[in-house]
Amino acid sequence: MKDKDTEAPKDDADKNTTGKLDTTPGNVAGSNDKKPKEGTATEVEGEKLPKETDTPEETNTSDEAESEESNVMPPRDYFARDLKNVKTVFEKEDLATNAENGQRVDLVEALDKLKHLQNATIHMEFKPDANAPQFYNLFSVSSDKKRDEYFSMSVNRGTAMVEARGADGNHFYGSYSDAPLKVKPGQWNSVTFTVERPKADQANGQVRLYVNGVLSRTNTKSGRFIQDMPDVNKVQIGATKRANQTMWGSNLQVRNLTVYDRALTPEEVKTRSQLFERADLVKKLPEGAQVTDKKDVFESGRNNQPNSEGIKSYRIPALLKTDKGTLLAAGDERRLHHLDYGDIGMVVRRSQDNGQTWGDKITISNLRDNPEAKDAAAPSPLNIDMVLVQDPTTKRIFSVYDMFPEGRAVFGMPDHPEKAYEQIGDKTYQILYKQGETEHYTLRENGEIFNSQNQKTNYRVVVNPTEAGYRDKGNLYKDKELVGNIYFKSSDKNPFRVANTSYLWMSYSDDDGQTWSAPKDITPGIRQDWMKFLGTGPGTGIVLRTGEHKGRILVPAYTTNNISHLGGSQSSRLIYSDDHGVTWHAGEAPNDNRPVGNGVIHSSTMNNGGAQNTESTVLQLNNGDVKLFMRGLTGDLQVATSKDGGVTWEKTIKRYPEVKDAYVQMSAIHTMHDGKEYVLLSNAAGPGRERKDGLVHLARVEKNGELTWLKHNLIQGGEFAYNSLQELGNGEYGLLYEHRENGQNYYTLSYKKFNWDFVSKDFLSPTEARVNQIIEMKKGVIGLEFDSEVLVNQAPTLRLANGSTAVFMTQYDSKTLLFAVDKKDAGQEITGIVDGNIESMHNLTVNIDGAFIPGGVNAVESAVYDIKDYTGDLGTSGEEATPTVETSDFTGGVKGASLITEFPEYQGILSTVGEEVAPIVENSDFTGGVKGEALVIEFPEYKGDLSTVGEESAPIVEHPEFTGGVNSVLALLEEKEDYRGGVNAVASAVHDIEDYNEANSNQVIPALTSSQRIFKNEAGSVQVQASDEVLKNVKTVQIEEVKVSDFDSLNYKAFDIKLKDANGRYVQPEGKVLVTFSTDQSVENVYYVDPEGNLHPIEFTQKDGKVIFETNHFSIYAMTFRLSVDNLALDNPTKDKKEEEISPSPKLLSTNQHSESNQSENKVSNNEQTILPNTGESDSSLTILFGFVGVFLGAMISYKRKDS
Repeated sequence: MKDKDTEAPKDDADKNTTGKLDTTPGNVAGSNDKKPKEGTATEVEGEKLPKETDTPEETNTSDEAESEESNVMPPRDYFARDLKNVKTVFEKEDLATNAENGQRVDLVEALDKLKHLQNATIHMEFKPDANAPQFYNLFSVSSDKKRDEYFSMSVNRGTAMVEARGADGNHFYGSYSDAPLKVKPGQWNSVTFTVERPKADQANGQVRLYVNGVLSRTNTKSGRFIQDMPDVNKVQIGATKRANQTMWGSNLQVRNLTVYDRALTPEEVKTRSQLFERADLVKKLPEGAQVTDKKDVFESGRNNQPNSEGIKSYRIPALLKTDKGTLLAAGDERRLHHLDYGDIGMVVRRSQDNGQTWGDKITISNLRDNPEAKDAAAPSPLNIDMVLVQDPTTKRIFSVYDMFPEGRAVFGMPDHPEKAYEQIGDKTYQILYKQGETEHYTLRENGEIFNSQNQKTNYRVVVNPTEAGYRDKGNLYKDKELVGNIYFKSSDKNPFRVANTSYLWMSYSDDDGQTWSAPKDITPGIRQDWMKFLGTGPGTGIVLRTGEHKGRILVPAYTTNNISHLGGSQSSRLIYSDDHGVTWHAGEAPNDNRPVGNGVIHSSTMNNGGAQNTESTVLQLNNGDVKLFMRGLTGDLQVATSKDGGVTWEKTIKRYPEVKDAYVQMSAIHTMHDGKEYVLLSNAAGPGRERKDGLVHLARVEKNGELTWLKHNLIQGGEFAYNSLQELGNGEYGLLYEHRENGQNYYTLSYKKFNWDFVSKDFLSPTEARVNQIIEMKKGVIGLEFDSEVLVNQAPTLRLANGSTAVFMTQYDSKTLLFAVDKKDAGQEITGIVDGNIESMHNLTVNIDGAFIPGGVNAVESAVYDIKDYTGDLGTSGEEATPTVETSDFTGGVKGASLITEFPEYQGILSTVGEEVAPIVENSDFTGGVKGEALVIEFPEYKGDLSTVGEESAPIVEHPEFTGGVNSVLALLEEKEDYRGGVNAVASAVHDIEDYNEANSNQVIPALTSSQRIFKNEAGSVQVQASDEVLKNVKTVQIEEVKVSDFDSLNYKAFDIKLKDANGRYVQPEGKVLVTFSTDQSVENVYYVDPEGNLHPIEFTQKDGKVIFETNHFSIYAMTFRLSVDNLALDNPTKDKKEEEISPSPKLLSTNQHSESNQSENKVSNNEQTILPNTGESDSSLTILFGFVGVFLGAMISYKRKDS
């Protein structure tokens, strides 16, 4: 097959249209309207930036327009190219692969340059067909001699991947076929590959792959690249030459392909790919649908600090509607951290108005800490994972939960299980192990301890606890002396302990959840000898309402065996009681005698990672079937069916691909509406195993008991994990779920109420991308901000109502386009597009109807007003107040880059807490090491875990997950001197501040009290203030100005604030403290810098030269300063009789002219001048020189850096 791509001469582009995209004027439509014709590579390599000589002031500006080449426009994606200290090796733009060119663009001229690269970045922007083949190549280097020697960036089943093989056919990198991030079919995407190899003579290194700016996977097997492929001789986009075959082709539109001479950092990749970030389209509620605002029932701390009650985290929600109409919201109260061990208690709150208000917290159980604990992260026995259920006959409410003795819970269980109980006569007693002895003891009635010879000892145990939270349960006494607790680890002081295993405990309430009984161990009737772990499937249980076993209480549970434990034996099951909760038994598992592959598995002996199912939720259908909805590893919903009330199961587990399983707990309930039977299910939507975007799914129950899924409606965007559903009555439902935002720790338990119309009707999706607002950025520059993401490929020229035009300058961010306008066109309506087009990233129709140029009176005739300078906040959300200025009172803003506190890698959580490792599904043939070859240690890639309880080991999927980062060894990055100074040379004025009253801490500037303590630094620019009670342990305050490496390129001040007691030890306050920074500059953000260097934005107010914020923890706090465009110094502005000119400007790359530089740095210089073309009428010249554009764009980039 003959290659068709040829070079398109720059001065004769119209004669050769191959490789260009359709340039039909006035095209304003969805992105599908733009169809590439052929795949010609338009060469821009080595192109010199246009250079113009200075024009004397008296020269008529009309002379400057004699050559179109003198009008140099900025690149269409100027801000996305804001990269420093990096050179472009080669670049191609606006290509296409299709049937006419054999779905291939030949780039062999770049081969020599690629072979000289030791460190590199390949960045590609492309749009595949919506019906693209299962596998297709994006960019590749290959050999027509050796089939298996190649480098390829490709897409496999939607997953972006990279593969490289040497002359011997061996792979350079680990597998990317199961990487978590996918491209969006039929939409514009970016895929970026980086390779880092510190030493040329060593293969050690790492590669990374990003999708739309988000890190998908890092692999540390090697840093080999094209130079390690001696036989490659082909470079192409699309169809790839492999020996005597050409394969992997597809139809692609390629916006840009750029190769850089070093590996871009995650932050730089985010910048380069910023136009391809997109949020899901916001859908509107259908008529009649109702959902309440989120209410936080149990609120965690923030920024890894505890809340006001000293609690770091709440997890594992359970929601129950009682027979009296009361809502019980319960969960794990995790004092120390969010992990699945530590100091964890069982708590509940009550609501008697369907969740509008909630009563005080009630503690069901919280065992005391071991004062002699050696592990500060796990100093206590604990309860975890609650299930609530009410017996409709006795009205008793049961709380069933796991119990672990002191240690790291399921992750601290011994390899060889310890016997937990002994049968003596017709009774079962708990076994106790004594320090230094091999024989075991038993715990008898009234807490007495007997030895193995059935002799009573002088030790006793508290079995009927009375203290708050029953914290004294298990206390161990020798005669009358308290010596320890049987749930502590054994020591010289604590001679007796229980077996180190998991237990099931139960508490109950007979007064609608107001008070609770002491915990009772129900393990003996349930546990079988082969069970290593036995735990609940948290949430809500049910009571069978019909059939032979009517009245049976069912509680979800799951188990592991001693053969493969968490790696291959987790199995869902139910525990049940037929006597109103007096005795409990374990049913079989759906995995018992289940046909899998060519064999049959059983939960007691299985070792099959992929067949595991774990936490579950249960319901009963009207036909009597019990349905168990199980968390599993298949990526879709698994449902088991029982015909005998949950004791045994049908052999086939039904899978529903319509409902994705992000490998996280889910909840489901049975409901009736208009006489028809339905199932509601709530879980996280992903993507992949990422715990995000909570959906409520609706299924119709068919006559045969099968489920037909009808709706999948979003109830909570952002982070969403464990949840619990309940029917409230009258067509309303309640949902308690894990969520976090605005710096909250993992997690806060939040509640929403919704109605039937919310879940049963389709949400209303937008059909157009419309102009949200037009912002006057500066004189002669406007920003069109759309309500969803757009992209410019062909520079659009806007037609105005008076016949003039507005010229496209560049794209500011994913929603905002910048245009140059004449001052006389203020107030004009934008009536269409003369040339070029604007595409929707969501393939919507783009509509600019009704948009007006700011500053005029009407759309018919221009209003000749001076357009005042834009003084709002560039790059902000448009909601904060702007600095007080004498010009514009506009308070909006352009939505700029958000704060980068964590680099945008994929961090989906696959397990209970998101930090455990998952069951082994497949053995890896990877022979490298994670730590042995890792180059960098700061930006971990996707490492969500696949298991259930929290931190258990994960399936090995072809290569170990990278746990390092990029900041330890970065190839070819220039060192920057640490910033050590302040923002300016003049010290800020020291202002007195009013007293801070903690009781009024919800006020922006709190009220005064008389009992206050104030500490200041020597300059008086930092002040710490709180009540005597809050600072009762504080003797002095140490305040030091420090540097923060993340702010090196910004104007900022940072202070390390430490409180010391009378002995010089560092202490923390006992409550909220008011901190004041004095500054004469406008502050953009205030951050808390945690000990790991992560940045956490905090709320603050600025007034009268003071920046004021609250905290209850002291560390490093930093403030960054806002840049105003009006503060920019414009060199020697001169004025024409009618128009204003702004002179020398940065030199800019041309737009849409396939610009490519040969080893040229991506920088702009300040010694050349360009001019904007006329904007419409032949007798009207633009009022400002395009030289201003350079200054403006440079300022905007500087500002966006500060904003990020």
